[in-house]
Amino acid sequence: MADVHFDERDDAEAFAAALGAEGITCRLHRDEFAGEDDFEDAAWLVEVDDSVPALADRAEQAGGWVVVAPDPPSAAPAPLPAAPRRIKRSPHR
Repeated sequence: MADVHFDERDDAEAFAAALGAEGITCRLHRDEFAGEDDFEDAAWLVEVDDSVPALADRAEQAGGWVVVAPDPPSAAPAPLPAAPRRIKRSPHR
């Protein structure tokens, strides 16, 4: 999934309407950036499938920008040791 960020609600609604007219499913919502104090400054997001052709170019033309959510890690984490590590102490203590 990708989020297309807009500063203005009108731009986000127009972008979502254009995608909807093409049969592309999207969701319009608001989200605050980390540290935002005022909800009125929150960005408008249009959440779409990142397989939309030329999404970044279309978003830029509409006054927005694309943020792609990172894929979750697919590899298993490294195994933990079976026993605690032994640390040798210096005899001159």
